[in-house]
Amino acid sequence: MKRWLPYLGLALGVALVVYALFFVKTEEERLRERLDALEAAVAIDDARETPLVRDARLRKRFAEIFTKDVALAVPELGATDKGRTALADLAISAQHRLARTSLDLDDLAIRLDESKQHALAVGIAHLVGTEADGTLIRDDRTVSLRLDVIEGEWRIVDVSVSPPTDDSLPTNEGVAPLRRPSNE
Repeated sequence: MKRWLPYLGLALGVALVVYALFFVKTEEERLRERLDALEAAVAIDDARETPLVRDARLRKRFAEIFTKDVALAVPELGATDKGRTALADLAISAQHRLARTSLDLDDLAIRLDESKQHALAVGIAHLVGTEADGTLIRDDRTVSLRLDVIEGEWRIVDVSVSPPTDDSLPTNEGVAPLRRPSNE
């Protein structure tokens, strides 16, 4: 029986390495999942979904993605600290005039701080929508999202959006500064 112990130890070691390599998510993967959840939350792709159901879905998902007191800085609205409810109301009002929307945050670069408790996602967000009359809307803007680990989950605590540009080349100009974490 003792001659099998080294083989058992080796098999357990290999299993642990395989688990660590393929099944444990890195912080960047967890952050990307949070950005994917935001994309899914604002997406409208089912024409049969009623506005009431869409509103409830959006509010539920925003509760998982954003902190209650998320700060928002959008040039058209100014800076506001009104929180998640105001952000959800804003998203819902924009969605009511659209038949379809999709948000692409894949171009955002993610930077983690040394403590791995705070992250910044900065880059170009691509929004494509279709109004009820079939008019296509495209909006590409530079966005900054600050995320913090809260109760073990990444949550967006600060959103900053650049003003719309007339030219096709996105810039970083006009992005409102993000608030620093309160413990710094």
